[in-house]
Amino acid sequence: MKHNQLLLLTCIFILWGNGMKAQVNAPSIIPDRVILNLTEDPSTSVAVTWRTDTTVTNAVVEIQPAAPMIDAKASKTFSGKTSTQKYSWGEEPEIVSHHHSCIITGLKPGKKYAYRVGYPDHWSEWFQFQTASDIASPFSFIYFGDPQNDLKSRWSRVIRAAYRYQPDCHFMLYAGDLINRAGTDREWHEWFLAGSFIYGMVPQMMTPGNHDYNDLTLDPHWNKQFTLPANGPKGLEGTCYVVDYNNLRLISIDSAVDSELENENGWQMQTQKAWLDSVLRTNTRKWVIVTTHLPFYSPKANRDNKVLRNNFQPILEKYKVDLVLTGHDHSYGRGKTTDNPQSGHEVMYVVSVSGPKMYEAGDKDWMERSGSFKQLFQAITIDNNELIYKSFTADGELFDEFKLSKNE
Repeated sequence: MKHNQLLLLTCIFILWGNGMKAQVNAPSIIPDRVILNLTEDPSTSVAVTWRTDTTVTNAVVEIQPAAPMIDAKASKTFSGKTSTQKYSWGEEPEIVSHHHSCIITGLKPGKKYAYRVGYPDHWSEWFQFQTASDIASPFSFIYFGDPQNDLKSRWSRVIRAAYRYQPDCHFMLYAGDLINRAGTDREWHEWFLAGSFIYGMVPQMMTPGNHDYNDLTLDPHWNKQFTLPANGPKGLEGTCYVVDYNNLRLISIDSAVDSELENENGWQMQTQKAWLDSVLRTNTRKWVIVTTHLPFYSPKANRDNKVLRNNFQPILEKYKVDLVLTGHDHSYGRGKTTDNPQSGHEVMYVVSVSGPKMYEAGDKDWMERSGSFKQLFQAITIDNNELIYKSFTADGELFDEFKLSKNE
């Protein structure tokens, strides 16, 4: 082979390789990024979302009660919605995707189901999940602070360790900053690689962080690749909402939308306060947990979110909220406290981090337990009148634990 021919072939292979690398996150005709989300009523419904290229225009789900063998003839078919989204970020190649979303209804409480998404000859694998029970019974879930960085290489170990520890967990909860740069499809590609099949088996719940926003604009991926409840204030669909899971009322407050709540009189702040009061006033569940990105009390020495406390803490204490789960500060802090000792109720506040981006924790009076430079996950079990909380390091060591109890 002549020298110039060899050079030409070499250039072609280099260009081809670079092109393949650049498009590693591109969608195809085969469904990918399959993810379950909690609905308003997880005992009778579940939401599923997935992605394909733009040649696929149908959103089809086949589902059947879980059994020792899959029987395709036993499946019930649901049709969902399809939308197109173009993603462009920096020097990344443009990605155009079809996102398919379906809310599966009419399910039986506490039952296992198998499902797949796609259409004939282009199905996903079969996944399996379990609905929430409609009677008070023990259940567990996993809580993560910010994943954010090095998602494929370093955060993947944490979510997989959590799933290995609690493979029967009923859902997973994220306190914001799922990725680092809002809008970049490559980081979402890594997030989905890290969790892989887990997302299709375990319903996910997430509240957004400041890194899930670009200024005041929510990452366009958020409501395309997640199908979260839209039962919160208008304009905050998928970021501020409520889920009733068994005997737990679980509430997401969007604390990233008002530029980290610096605007105390912003419409989002006032709207969410009124909504939260109404949601707690009508609550009939035994336990109440609130999740939001910004900590009410920061572990970090030079951070404080007094505006958040001034506006929301009186509501939490008025209705005796049990637990608040947060992220943002990339260290660990946990304690039961209040700014108003006369309120008669102290909420347990937790700040945690699951990704490898770390800050030093301060030494603040509110903290009963603190820690720095540890990737963590938390397993939380609710069993009637008892809430059992355990925090673990990425290598499986118990780092912190406590119990909350209620009288009959």
